[in-house]
Amino acid sequence: MKRRTVIRRLNTAMLTSLLGVAVAHAADAGMGIVGKNDWLFYRYEMTEANDAAATDASLDLIQRLNKLLAANGTSMVVAMVPLKMRIYAEHLPDDIKINAFMAGNYERMRQALQSTRVNVIDLNTAFLNSPLRTSDTPLFFRLDTHWTPTGAILAAETVKAGIGANPALQKELEATPEEGFKMVLASRKRPSVSRDLIEQLPQNSLTFAPEQVVRVNVNRARPPKEDLLGNAPIPAIASVGSSYSRDWTGFTDALRYQLQRDIVSVAVGADQGSWVGMESYLRDDTFQTKAPKLLIWEMPERDMRAPPDYKFRETRYISNNTEWLLRVSALVQASCKPSAITAKLAHAGLAANAANVKGAELVTGPTNDNDFIEIGFDKPIEKLDYLAARVTTAGSKTLTFEGSGPGVATRRFSLNVPGDDAAHAVKTPLPSNAGGFTKVRIYPGKSNGFALQGLQVCRQPEDLLK
Repeated sequence: MKRRTVIRRLNTAMLTSLLGVAVAHAADAGMGIVGKNDWLFYRYEMTEANDAAATDASLDLIQRLNKLLAANGTSMVVAMVPLKMRIYAEHLPDDIKINAFMAGNYERMRQALQSTRVNVIDLNTAFLNSPLRTSDTPLFFRLDTHWTPTGAILAAETVKAGIGANPALQKELEATPEEGFKMVLASRKRPSVSRDLIEQLPQNSLTFAPEQVVRVNVNRARPPKEDLLGNAPIPAIASVGSSYSRDWTGFTDALRYQLQRDIVSVAVGADQGSWVGMESYLRDDTFQTKAPKLLIWEMPERDMRAPPDYKFRETRYISNNTEWLLRVSALVQASCKPSAITAKLAHAGLAANAANVKGAELVTGPTNDNDFIEIGFDKPIEKLDYLAARVTTAGSKTLTFEGSGPGVATRRFSLNVPGDDAAHAVKTPLPSNAGGFTKVRIYPGKSNGFALQGLQVCRQPEDLLK
């Protein structure tokens, strides 16, 4: 599959435009705040000291993921987008003030991550100290929660400086192939259509002067290198981010220009959240085929108090924090460390037909919702074990796993899959609510053909949950 197609599929599947982390919150009237001088703010940015525990849970998961990535050859850089309320506190209404927790939480989080060897880019200090903060091209939109092209460029410049100041990161950057990019700024300002905070006001009868912005275009200096089939190599740098990393903000293009490298870019809306975004990227062929040398994770500061188990998301996007870590850890592993537990394909379901079984592989024709394969384990599978295989599901975009065993409650898990006619890596733990499962059924759903190859039970790092 061409790289452009892979990235387009990733973005099409994941990009959804909603403001804020919590859909329930974003739907509430009054989440927008009218400040001074026609500046609007988002109430969800207001945090208190009682948000520290949830924030610390996010920090813990980030440092654990960073350690996993480093052990498998990828260096991660975290860039937290600072609160618009802090950067433009002078425009807040008189009845809303930056409390002590909000004032110091960015630096608290930065130090906590840095102390666990996470590479953190300090965008907060850069934004507060920039002379452009009070210019006629501010760093955030007045009427929108996102940064302006000026802010996006400053963020990219700060990321580049942070990489350059770190010898290990700079070495990783220099080891990636350089490509030429040029930046062109428009000669005059044009009206901006970015006005999402107006939709968050309790009434839309208020009118605001339109904003003017300078458009920025980043283009390749020369066409990308492609093979005879038109395939371009997967870039060695990836950026996973929120809506602040969407194409229209210009942030990823600014990164391309600053680093003079192409970048795999994935941006995920707030309805899904940063954790779903990162997991989706790690599961995709773009990562599984060629993990990047550098992974830039852009996360809004305001989202740090919303770890995977944050209750104000849509139910389908809520996850137990430990289980999220187990899933992404499995996806990050560059090779399978064999578990002491072995798996065997049972002569049941689709495997009951001997014509479908070829040695340790199963290849079958069309399947329906009731078809399954069953895998048995010689002893209960443990929390640090995970299944790894190459799976083809032509036409079906969901695999359903059903784990069961004596004295263990049956539990179902669903995984999104490409659904094309190619084999893709599938790696998944099978955590239960009590003892381990002794068998698992896999339902491919309605497909034009299903295949499972190279089934293994692999082991996570023993210190993963310590």
